[in-house]
Amino acid sequence: MMNTVVCLGDSITYGNVGVSYFKMLKNEFMGKANFINSGINGNLSYDILRRLDSIIAMNPDFIILLIGTNDVWATYSEKVMKAYMRKNKLPEKTSKESYARNLTQILKRLKVETGAHIGVMSLPLITEDPEHILFKRSIEYSELIKKITYEMKLHYVGLNECQRDYLSKRKSNPLTEREISWRFTAMMMFKHFFLRKSWDMLSQENGFLLTVDHVHQNSTGATLIKNCASEFLKNYL
Repeated sequence: MMNTVVCLGDSITYGNVGVSYFKMLKNEFMGKANFINSGINGNLSYDILRRLDSIIAMNPDFIILLIGTNDVWATYSEKVMKAYMRKNKLPEKTSKESYARNLTQILKRLKVETGAHIGVMSLPLITEDPEHILFKRSIEYSELIKKITYEMKLHYVGLNECQRDYLSKRKSNPLTEREISWRFTAMMMFKHFFLRKSWDMLSQENGFLLTVDHVHQNSTGATLIKNCASEFLKNYL
């Protein structure tokens, strides 16, 4: 009987916006494990915590958790925060403190209520501009993930560090008017699904090295996520 691997997260895991690291990972381990995609577009750590019963019921052998991008994005402005609170029915504004609390509860339940090997990934970069507030916050939240994961003696997967290392050796040239927003993401989705432009073509048009829209991954970004997840699984499979 093959092992079950659950990839738990948001739209980056679900993979219908941008290139799917999940499909790459599943293909790499074809025949070695059953993969379940438990990514849901727009999920925050609060949403993951609320749907843990269904994850635990899957009786997974491995869980790869990648969550927090929307928690960070929600802090971008008061307008964005209010939109997330309304759409996701959040009980409070998102913050590093609420994220740390949610992540800790998620990992405690998964550790106690499953027998799974748990890999906790730090966050992919948001924007490719080291001076952008969301770029900096993706690093801050990733340091928090690292601290909590180590304290709980779980397997930390350094995705944020991997993507920063990749960018540091290359020069991205994002078009300055391409501000991070849901409208920009929707425009990229329209161009992909209706104008039939590939995600990588759209990424190139916008001057990005890792993403399509500052957030969702192109082939390079998705490959880096897949490689990090693969290294975790290779410890056991």
